[in-house]
Amino acid sequence: MSDQDTVDTNRHDSSVSRRTVLRSSGGIVAGAGALIAGSSTAAAGDKKEGCDDPPWTFPRVTTRDHFDTSGGVHLTDGNDVHNVEYAGDDIPGVHGAASEELLVFVHGWNNTDEGAVCTFGDAASTFTAEGYQQPIVGYSWDADHGWYDATEIAERNGAKLANFTYSYKNANPGVRVRYVAHSLGARVVLMALKNLHAWDRLEDVASVSMLGGAADDESVSTTGTYGEDIAVAAGRVDNYWMGDDDVLNWAYGVVELGEAIGNDGCDGTPPENYTDHDVGYVSGHSGYYATDGCIHEVIANF
Repeated sequence: MSDQDTVDTNRHDSSVSRRTVLRSSGGIVAGAGALIAGSSTAAAGDKKEGCDDPPWTFPRVTTRDHFDTSGGVHLTDGNDVHNVEYAGDDIPGVHGAASEELLVFVHGWNNTDEGAVCTFGDAASTFTAEGYQQPIVGYSWDADHGWYDATEIAERNGAKLANFTYSYKNANPGVRVRYVAHSLGARVVLMALKNLHAWDRLEDVASVSMLGGAADDESVSTTGTYGEDIAVAAGRVDNYWMGDDDVLNWAYGVVELGEAIGNDGCDGTPPENYTDHDVGYVSGHSGYYATDGCIHEVIANF
C-alpha cells in the first residue's frame, strides 16, 4: 500500500486479550472451524469476494496486510500495534475540513479487500437513503482468514482503530465519532473501547452500533470483558440482534459453544448506556444494513 498515507502515532501499549477457549480443543473443533471457513452459509462477513463494481474510491481507514497468519497471527514488516493507513477518497478531518460527525463502518468476517469496499458502498447507500448526511468512512481489516485467526486479528485491530480515533479527535475535538460494526467487526470496536478506556480517552466515541455482532453475549454485561469499557468509553452503545440469525446460531454456536450478542443480546446486567434492540424483521445476517434492514433504527438512536 505504498500509495496510501500512513498514520503511526505512538501510544503506550494496552493489553489485547484473546479468548482462547477451544483454540486447542482437538480435531472436532478444528474441523468445525474449517467447515465454517469454507461454507457459503457461514460467511459471517456478508461479501467474501466482492461485487460487480467495487467502489474503490470509497474513503477508508485500512490495516489490510498488517497481519499474517503463517506460524500464528503476527504483524507484518513495517507495521506496529497502532498504525493505520488511508485509501480511497479524502477523509474529512484528515485530508480536509471536518464535518459535524464521522461515521466509521467496520465490516465483518471473511471479507476480502474488494468485499469490504462493496460492503461499505452498500451500507453507505442505505444510510444516505435513510436521510443520514454525515461523512461515512470504512474500516478495512484482514478479515479473510479462518475463524480463530480472524477473531484474533479483529481484537488486535482494536488498538489500531482506537489510535486512529485518538488522533482524529485530537485534530477535530468538536466532531462526533460514531462506530457502526457488522458481525465480527463488533470485536474490533469493543476492543477499541477497551484501548480508549486504558488511555483515559473517555469522550472520543459518541456512539457504537453493533449489527449482528459476533461477540460473546456475556462479554457486554457489567461484569463481562467489555462491560466497564462500554460504560465509560462510549456515549451510548446499541446492539441490534435477531434470534433467527442463522449464521450466528450455527457458526458462532458451533465454534464458540455459546451465544453471540447478535442472536441473543446481552446475557447479564447491561451497562446503563447499553441497549438491546430485537430487529427480528431483518432478512438475515447480511440484511442489517440492506435497504429493508434496520439502519432507520440505527439513525433514530444516534
